[in-house]
Amino acid sequence: ELTVLAAQITENRSNYAQVLSILIQDKLAVLELPKARFEIRITPKILSSNGADNVEFMISTNVSEDLKPLAKVASGGEISRVMLAIKSIFAQNDEIDTVIFDEIDTGISGKATQSVADEMVELSKSHQIIIITHQAIIASKADKHFYVRKSQADETKVEVYVLTGDNKIKAIAELAGGTINEQSIEFAKSLIET
Repeated sequence: ELTVLAAQITENRSNYAQVLSILIQDKLAVLELPKARFEIRITPKILSSNGADNVEFMISTNVSEDLKPLAKVASGGEISRVMLAIKSIFAQNDEIDTVIFDEIDTGISGKATQSVADEMVELSKSHQIIIITHQAIIASKADKHFYVRKSQADETKVEVYVLTGDNKIKAIAELAGGTINEQSIEFAKSLIET
């Protein structure tokens, strides 16, 4: 009976793996990985409490390379976008109202950051999104901003401030330029306006 149930799980995993692989690959193209190939590989193993399958995410981000295990070959930016793709796909079909992204922008910059920001905006149309970010482009898209400051004197202290008006612009300017000056302020304003 256990063997029969495990075989059913293997069949279900294989079917869903094919569908999810295509969805993730399509989403990666939108997230500035247009040549990426993605596959969820199901291979047999000795029956255990987790079934009779090994499940591994395989990826190739370069057209000249074979698929390899995501955990071994993907950069931080590639892993961030795979995670965003997965969360975005599942968020469309679940009952979850709020999705939290903690530094989903790790290892990305430029055009990839803009594509991640656009994906967040799209996802925010159907879910509440909470994002912890260090990217000005992503932060500028939010409807509400909180500034979190941690200090460590005699004890660790965390303060959270709601940012509005000029304070919001200054915080985004600091994210963008490291310092607040005329150029970073103008850049922050241009990000917020688009």
